[in-house]
Amino acid sequence: MKEKFKIYSFKKIDSTNNYAKKLAQNGAKEKTVVFASEQTAGRGRLGRTFLSKKGGVYFSVFLRPKTDAEGLIFITVAAAVAVCHAIEKVSLKKCEIKWVNDIYINGKKVCGILTEGGFNSQGAPEFAILGVGINAFAHKNGFPENLPLADSIFKKNIPFKTKFIKKRLVKEFLKEFFNIYENIENKDFIKEYAERSFLNGKTITYKTKEKEITAKVMGIDKQARLVVESDGQERALSHGEIQIVGMEQLEI
Repeated sequence: MKEKFKIYSFKKIDSTNNYAKKLAQNGAKEKTVVFASEQTAGRGRLGRTFLSKKGGVYFSVFLRPKTDAEGLIFITVAAAVAVCHAIEKVSLKKCEIKWVNDIYINGKKVCGILTEGGFNSQGAPEFAILGVGINAFAHKNGFPENLPLADSIFKKNIPFKTKFIKKRLVKEFLKEFFNIYENIENKDFIKEYAERSFLNGKTITYKTKEKEITAKVMGIDKQARLVVESDGQERALSHGEIQIVGMEQLEI
């Protein structure tokens, strides 16, 4: 891994994605990785705060994808599959994916993914920053009460193995992700992404410009869109925020 990746490592940083953006200004090369044991200003989708205390694994991967803006979603999708592989290799615990970018174990969220792009004047991506936050070990004081669905892979720190396990999670992720990324245009990974869907059969709500709609999740299509059914009609959602009925929204 040392030969292929340029790695910046921090004990604490505001945001690994922010640091990766600064590296972009200095001509960072693909496969540059920013790693931190703790973030003070981690963030998730839609500008939410992403809890990033000690015990987690937080890193960003700098990419120069050959795609249009719409194609960036497949980086997130590929990363979700790669995270599942990495976690399962390290913990032997089965992972599921909550569309679009969350990883669940036993009904609780253990990982979030955030892909951000830098665009040229024509609107095409010049680079992408793939941010991954994994709750490897339980936080010292547990998770806040307002995050009832947040959880960690391991319930307690494992003496003398904590650093090793974190490093292995990152190493396994990078290997799995780039195995997919190097042939990302064939989209073969979407089949597994769909098979791992945490939402299949669940009732959700989502908003349009006109109203909030309640629908049943039917699955994931070949474009990684969420297929839902409401009032006898199916619709494929390509983006947006969904809420599982009976489960509180959260960002860890």
